Amino acid sequence: MELTIRSALPRDIPHLAYIWMEATGGLIEALYEGAIPGRQTNEIVEHVFSRTGTTGCYSNAIVAEEDGKVLGGLHAYPEEEEAANPPDPLIDESRLEFVMPFVELHPTGSYYIFGIALYPEARNRGIARRLLDQAESNAKSRELRRVSLHVFEKNAVALSLYRHLGYEEADRRPSVVHPCLRYDGDVLLMSKTL
Repeated sequence: MELTIRSALPRDIPHLAYIWMEATGGLIEALYEGAIPGRQTNEIVEHVFSRTGTTGCYSNAIVAEEDGKVLGGLHAYPEEEEAANPPDPLIDESRLEFVMPFVELHPTGSYYIFGIALYPEARNRGIARRLLDQAESNAKSRELRRVSLHVFEKNAVALSLYRHLGYEEADRRPSVVHPCLRYDGDVLLMSKTL
């Protein structure tokens, strides 16, 4: 069994929706749940990755694959590209309050990791580290010398990994309470100089 890290393809979009939903601790659900009546949130989120020319496009993601099975992935892009994103017509303005801590903790001038997650059976095998290593390599190839990400302070497993790999807390804000969010407490902006 050989593990490979590769660029995401359109066929990976359902996996990318899972990654976003898992990585954001319920934030994506808070934004998109019920946006299209009768559709599951993961199906709604899949549209984001098909919007070419935006930072959400599948082309900004990598996946870990073993024997043809996607085990997880990472979605990242140069932060400055966010300004060119058109508004997402599926996000109601009243839901934007949930992203305010993330907006206030803006990762200026960095390669921003929007999300990283693995399926449960792939955890604790060093795959997240390999994905993060590839993201750092991608940042360097774009001549970016800093990688950043957001994490909930109570996501102890992720926080421990990031600290172990040299990510440091740059700032924090209180999260906004919502029933979809799996974590309360603060949202941290962490970064690593390459």
